[in-house]
Amino acid sequence: MSSFWETQTWSEADVVIVGGGLVGIQTALEVVRRRPTSRVMLLERGFTPTGASTRNAGFACIGSLSEVATDIDLLGAEAALDIVSRRYEGLQGLLSTCRGHDIGYQHDGGNEIFLDEHPSLERIEEVNDLLRPITGTTTFEVRRDLVSAFGFSSRVRHLIHSPVEGTLHSGKLVHVLWSMAQQAGVQIRTGSTVSNVESDPAGTIVHVQSGSQEYRIRAGAVVVATNAWIPELVQDHEASTITPARGQILVTEPVASLPLKGSFHFDEGYVYFRSLEDRILLGGARSLAFEVEQPTSHDITDR
Repeated sequence: MSSFWETQTWSEADVVIVGGGLVGIQTALEVVRRRPTSRVMLLERGFTPTGASTRNAGFACIGSLSEVATDIDLLGAEAALDIVSRRYEGLQGLLSTCRGHDIGYQHDGGNEIFLDEHPSLERIEEVNDLLRPITGTTTFEVRRDLVSAFGFSSRVRHLIHSPVEGTLHSGKLVHVLWSMAQQAGVQIRTGSTVSNVESDPAGTIVHVQSGSQEYRIRAGAVVVATNAWIPELVQDHEASTITPARGQILVTEPVASLPLKGSFHFDEGYVYFRSLEDRILLGGARSLAFEVEQPTSHDITDR
């Protein structure tokens, strides 16, 4: 049972956001920006965000050449370019929001490597022409000289460099955004598991479990920003179609005189790696077993 003081202080909010990851925290910041007097509460079930926001490779990218070319073929040029545009504008907006703060951003460029010929290599001029209105520059460049500079063997036949991409530190990024939100007046509650969201004649009730305590928060609006876990709280057809897409990551021990610099895509983006100071971060490869990589757990596999 909540105390009198708890009920007086934390039982109501204009907007309740479920999920304290990148989507949730930026939603909170945007609500406060547009409606400075709103009472905004963000609920995160973990001590830190427990989803992909702090469990990713830290790529600040818009998509590799082969990925964009494949999307054009599958989705059509208009839809594919809209995706790239949203990625690019989102990245620029994020960097603008965090300007002056340490998020570990390195503008080292992105790279895609090919061991064999690939149809997208013949389309680099076409793709660059389509992307130029978005990025304002030549997005993809043939850079054979970087193959040896990065320490690759002759097995790498082609390397495409993108000067518009970079890398960042995912933990620092979330920390900075959380600090911004708290300074803006957002109430952040960690260790708060939302068990149910229900409507009644007076509005919406968010049921929260925190330790042994149960709380009921009345909200004017609720935003569920839990990515693959959305179907746990939202029961409709659209939510039921959401499928998790896990990507596992390994980080090496320090490597002396590491020649790699920047981010790297392989196999149409399914495999990716990057330099992380003097280490290599390697991840992805879910294309080897799509069904295995669709859980909502954080377990790792043997493969």
